[in-house]
Amino acid sequence: MVVEGLKWHTEQIRWVDMVTFDKNARKIKVENRKNLAESLKEFDVVDIPTLDVDNVIIGGHQRCMTMIHAGRGEELTDVRKPNRKLTEAEFKKLNLILNSDKYRGEFDLMMLRDNFSEFDLGQELGIDLAELDKDVAETNEVGKVEAEPELPIVPKYSEKYSALVIVIDNSIDENFVRSVLGLGVEQDYKTSNKGESYVTTAKSFIERWNSR
Repeated sequence: MVVEGLKWHTEQIRWVDMVTFDKNARKIKVENRKNLAESLKEFDVVDIPTLDVDNVIIGGHQRCMTMIHAGRGEELTDVRKPNRKLTEAEFKKLNLILNSDKYRGEFDLMMLRDNFSEFDLGQELGIDLAELDKDVAETNEVGKVEAEPELPIVPKYSEKYSALVIVIDNSIDENFVRSVLGLGVEQDYKTSNKGESYVTTAKSFIERWNSR
C-alpha cells in the first residue's frame, strides 16, 4: 500500500479543542512557563501549534496549556495540519523533532555580546556574558591561550620544524609547481578517503630536485 505524501496547511481552531498527546515527553519548568506566558502576552502566538487531523497536538503542548490557563482557551488560533492522519511512527518522530534542540541552530556568542547586551541574556538564555568576556580577554592576551589543533600532527605531515607556503595565482604556475613537487592524489591516513595533497616533505622535494 502506497502512503500518500504529507502536505501541510493552516486552519483555525480553539485552544480548548486541541487534544494533548498522552505520551508527550516534553515538560517545562515553572520559571520557563512563566517566561512563556509573558512572551505570549507581549507578542501573542507567533510560533503556531502543529496538530494531527484529529486535533491531537504534535507540537505546541506548552503554548496550549498556557493559553488555556490565561483564560484564552476559547480564542481561535492558527494551527498547522496535514492532509492525512499521520502513522504512529510519523507522529512520534515529528513530535520528537519539534521538541528537540538537535534541529535548531545555536547562538553566536560574540554576536550576542556585541549586539544584544541590552537584554538580560543570563535570564533569557542562560548565558553569562561576564564569563564570555573573560574567555575572550584570555584568548586575545598573547601567550595566555594557545589554540589546540583539531587533529593531531602526524609524522607523515610533520610541521615540527618549519613550513613553506607557495602562493599560486594561476593554473599554469599551479601545474608547474605540482609537477616539481610531485603533488597528487593521496590516501587519507585515517580513512579510505582520497584527496589532493597540498603538503610535501623537504626530503621528497630534495629527491625530486636532484633527479632533474
